[in-house]
Amino acid sequence: MKRILIIVCLVFLSITSCKKEVFDIENLNGNRITALGHAGMGVGNTYPMDSYESIVKCLNLGMDGSEFDVQMTKDSVLVLFHDMNFSERTNLKGTVNSLNWNEIKNAHYSQTLYLDYSIISMEQLFSNVENLQKYKFTFDCKMDADITDANRFYESFINAIVKIVQKYKIENNIYIEAQDVGFLTRFKNKYTDYKLFIYPSSFESGLNTALSLNLSGITISTRDITKEQIKIAHDNNLWVAIWNTHTNEDNMDAINKNPDFIQTDNVRNLVSLLK
Repeated sequence: MKRILIIVCLVFLSITSCKKEVFDIENLNGNRITALGHAGMGVGNTYPMDSYESIVKCLNLGMDGSEFDVQMTKDSVLVLFHDMNFSERTNLKGTVNSLNWNEIKNAHYSQTLYLDYSIISMEQLFSNVENLQKYKFTFDCKMDADITDANRFYESFINAIVKIVQKYKIENNIYIEAQDVGFLTRFKNKYTDYKLFIYPSSFESGLNTALSLNLSGITISTRDITKEQIKIAHDNNLWVAIWNTHTNEDNMDAINKNPDFIQTDNVRNLVSLLK
């Protein structure tokens, strides 16, 4: 009898410990949160951020999609890379915008753990992802600080984005975020249907910019926004994407703020919570 009681207790504990968390989410995204990887699997992962392997691994684990950093080469090829200069993390020197794609396409990361991973173009990513249209992608568009003709650069960058998005028929699957107000302004004036997000230094400045430019939303660190501020954004018909979630607790806290998107560095945990 005692043995049966122990078995029953163990089964009960197993069932209750595996019970999935239920969240009462209220947002503009159909009361669900779109789970995105931060540049794939996130900071400090087995794979370098923005690499093909990191992004595909994130998708294969069941995420809705991924955010990644986007820069443009001198000959208008979109490249997935975070830093403003190649020299710290790759075998190249210079900036993305100062080089042509032919000078970059054979480059690789130089850190010991990442030597087998290459710098990739957006074309290489999209042409190799199966069922591409089922995923969501956020383009974190980074502007080169040494641009001499900003308007010309913005125009080329925008045209390159629209060209590849239309090629793969993913207009409804992408979100464009940037810190550069000039870039967002020009993009909004030219293509009103694209979903543009300001990436501000504070919630207040982001709210003001998003409203003045009639943007779709705000992308901000979870540390710089509260649940109450997200509610204010939603009341103004602005979507909110939050990032900087590294731990299980970070993910849980972010979910409870009711954002529309979470760009996480802890992909496995967010999948277990939301999927």
